[in-house]
Amino acid sequence: MRKLIPLIAICIWSNATYAQTPTMQEKLYYTCKVWGFVKYYHSEVSVCNVNWDSVLIDVLPDVRAASTNNEFNDALMHMLDAAGPMALATTPYSDTFTIAKLKQNRDWSWISSPILRIDVQILLDTIKNNFRRHPVCWVEINHTIGSNAGFLRFPYDSLCLNVNTAVTFPNIDNRLLMFFKYWNIIRYFNPYNYVSDTSWDTTLYNNVDRIAYATNAKELYLHLLKVTKYIDDAHVSGLTYSTTNSSPPGYYTPTILLRYVQGEYVIVRTLESGVQVGDAVISVDGLSMGQWEDSLKSYYSVGSLPVFRRYVCEHVLRRAVHRQSENLTLKDQEGSLYTLTVTCLDPLIENVGFFQNYIFRYPVDSLFNISWTTMPCDVGYMNLGNIESHEVDMAYNNLKNKDAVIIDFRGYPRFNLTPLYEKFLPNRIVSQKVLTPDIFYPGTFFEHYQSIGVNSNPTAYTGKIILLFDEYTQSAAEYGCMNFELMSDVIKVGSHTAGADGTVCRWQLTQDIYTGYTGVGMFYPNGDSTQRVGIVPDTIVTHTRSAIYNNRDNVLETALIIAGCDLFLNTKNVKALPPSISIYPNPANETVTISINGNKTLQNATVSITDISARVMLQSTVTQPQSTIDIHTLPPGMYFVTVRTDKDNYVTKLVKE
Repeated sequence: MRKLIPLIAICIWSNATYAQTPTMQEKLYYTCKVWGFVKYYHSEVSVCNVNWDSVLIDVLPDVRAASTNNEFNDALMHMLDAAGPMALATTPYSDTFTIAKLKQNRDWSWISSPILRIDVQILLDTIKNNFRRHPVCWVEINHTIGSNAGFLRFPYDSLCLNVNTAVTFPNIDNRLLMFFKYWNIIRYFNPYNYVSDTSWDTTLYNNVDRIAYATNAKELYLHLLKVTKYIDDAHVSGLTYSTTNSSPPGYYTPTILLRYVQGEYVIVRTLESGVQVGDAVISVDGLSMGQWEDSLKSYYSVGSLPVFRRYVCEHVLRRAVHRQSENLTLKDQEGSLYTLTVTCLDPLIENVGFFQNYIFRYPVDSLFNISWTTMPCDVGYMNLGNIESHEVDMAYNNLKNKDAVIIDFRGYPRFNLTPLYEKFLPNRIVSQKVLTPDIFYPGTFFEHYQSIGVNSNPTAYTGKIILLFDEYTQSAAEYGCMNFELMSDVIKVGSHTAGADGTVCRWQLTQDIYTGYTGVGMFYPNGDSTQRVGIVPDTIVTHTRSAIYNNRDNVLETALIIAGCDLFLNTKNVKALPPSISIYPNPANETVTISINGNKTLQNATVSITDISARVMLQSTVTQPQSTIDIHTLPPGMYFVTVRTDKDNYVTKLVKE
């Protein structure tokens, strides 16, 4: 390859070398960039005619040992020589990218860095100038179907190192090989590099020596977590894990689930005795929750503060030792502090059933198993975290004539919901603008639009749609929200979604360390992004401690009011209680009394107590002026008391404490 260098360039190089001695960080930083660039752009390396992994392993000792800039560049020249001659292009190059974001990952400015000797720069420029779009062996489209499907896959990098780091800890050069592969995949194919707070180049420079000098499997994994944090993508934290080393502070957990509510970490579900749902955790093992946030913030790739706190809720009570005890300080409803000692168990064995499905949803028990129903006031409701594909037709046929349907996206969809969207939409319409990596031209992307719906749909929905979502609404759920937003009468209720939408790419760094990222950029048709922004509600509603104490879902309650349930009454079908009917006490605890005064037509009426999902919890018949109903078995929360006579239905709210 050196024969391509003009004699005058050699003279310039020999007289204008980089004066300073490069640091280890600088040497590894530029080696990673040169190696990755040649991997994807060189005519021989990009089609796998060269064992490029072996070349790096061969060169790295010389890179690390180089004590002068010339020695470092000699090592780079050795690597470039191993690639062989770059094929000279026979067709002219035409840069057709008129939109900056379509070539946002194609950055060649580093090639002119003074740390790279002129002969190295010329060879890199030769590769750059003679590259023409062509199939690259290192990346391909994944056409598989199912949970392992992703837009891109990396056939020769899908297992970067075929070792279990806890059994055979890789040496420094193999650790760097793994890290260089990982860094360059994100560099060239991540459509959302531009939204990160820290540039990916800076992340490489600040962390490459930490990967190089990790001393054991756990330390390596923790350093990798700190690297992934800088991608600022909620998908990344979910896809990055180790089967031999747990994420900090550990794996084992007590039977407590938390939710960040009104500035506090509040218990929303528990099997621990001596603690009540709605109580707030003030400290864990002597550290305040703010201190725990500070200690964990380096390990989670999130994109927003609410999503970070979502991860803190999941991890802060975890510990690395099975059956380890931890001490909690909690605050009850009255503001009094108390302490509790809990034991950390295996969530997949001893706690099986406790955590299942609760992680994505505020656990209002009355909604937990419901996929669809008719709620009070004849409002339709669909829980898209529960609904199954075989239920879609029945659900839609039963709800399509309702004046309003609440679509709950606070759980993750179980299947592709396209058939459901198409039932609601009146016509086919452009739904998203998609930014897709060009696998034939690494570092570039192409835009296309996708559409959804069926033209002239005869059974399209014409009523009001109310979307419910929060920071647990992510990926496919966010995509679903975008599709329902295409309807003409849509109100969005809740809090910002996670802001991680798009098909994921996943692969293994080693046998025991997995990772991935959002591989496709998803935008509104006008180009507005949802990454790190999320779906923005029209009406912001968040949970409250009071609602949690009373097993109430105030987000759903707001949706019902928006649907036209004034005080949860549908005036077409039911009436408010007349003066002759009293229901007390309210709130109630053990019993509630129904008192009917001076109206004999109301006697022998049927009294039903239903929860917010319209499920009948208790039913009785009024046979005398005063009747008492035992409600002590009802969970705390909001209920509806309906008094039915031959002529009328009367309804009011009841709060069970």
